Amino acid sequence: MLIKPLSASILYVTAATALMAQDGQPANDYASAAPSEPLKVNTEAWDSFISFNGERIMGDPADHQYVPSVTYYTSYASVGKRIARDTIVPSFSTSGPLFGGDGYGTFSGVLPFDSQYAKQFNGVGGWKYHLMENIDIDVGGGFGLYDKNSFGEGQPNGFGSWYRSKLYLGFIGDFMLQPAAYFVYDTQLEQVQGVFGVSEKWNLAENWDLFAEARAGYLNANSYFGDSGPPAGGKWQNGYAYVLTSLEINWTPFKNAKVGLGVSYTANNDGTTGFANIDMGPEDTVYGKFSLSYAF
Repeated sequence: MLIKPLSASILYVTAATALMAQDGQPANDYASAAPSEPLKVNTEAWDSFISFNGERIMGDPADHQYVPSVTYYTSYASVGKRIARDTIVPSFSTSGPLFGGDGYGTFSGVLPFDSQYAKQFNGVGGWKYHLMENIDIDVGGGFGLYDKNSFGEGQPNGFGSWYRSKLYLGFIGDFMLQPAAYFVYDTQLEQVQGVFGVSEKWNLAENWDLFAEARAGYLNANSYFGDSGPPAGGKWQNGYAYVLTSLEINWTPFKNAKVGLGVSYTANNDGTTGFANIDMGPEDTVYGKFSLSYAF
């Protein structure tokens, strides 16, 4: 099993669950290499498709991996908003070669300790690909189920709905700072979102590394409360900008295991009180996280 795919998959699980898979990390090493010529497009995805060769399409079974993990958050945030306080997030991720790229999927739960917040069950799946020499593509989608009616990114309220689904498309620079730009569409909220971010990983010492990221995004929703609308009719519209910065140190105590400790800051300009005097949550949040994961 390759070392770099292992590290990338664990980072995906521990760092990206709350970001709906917009992790901004390039495809793994088992994805087919792009041509080492500027502006030349990698054709392996199409070539493997028309080959009808199962081994070529799915790759070596030994390169497929599975990563259970559990993460504790002092606050749980999504797109700039705190949607729960003390929260446990168990997850199970899988990734492996697919049509010359990196197919992946994750199922996770969001389990706040306080019952006033909504519990979630999330699923996401996608495909990354070395499109060009230094440009990767990431395409996929996901869904979220809530145990309470929730609006926006999961804030419980009498308005809103218990279901959410998204589609996304991203481009990632496979070079210094790994700049990434994503377009996300939420079908339930009729919401368009643009996200730009950078991230970097440094090896500090044997079995230790440091991961940092920064993101900025803007979203605009035509149905922020789902099918719920104001008494006069129509749907609730909303839009705001947000930022996120995160720093995480990871330790590998033994092969295939990761222990992570991090701190994040996120903020938005949506205000604290919104439609019909509904609490929109704090404008900024500082939170910590502690994660354990193992790959096999």
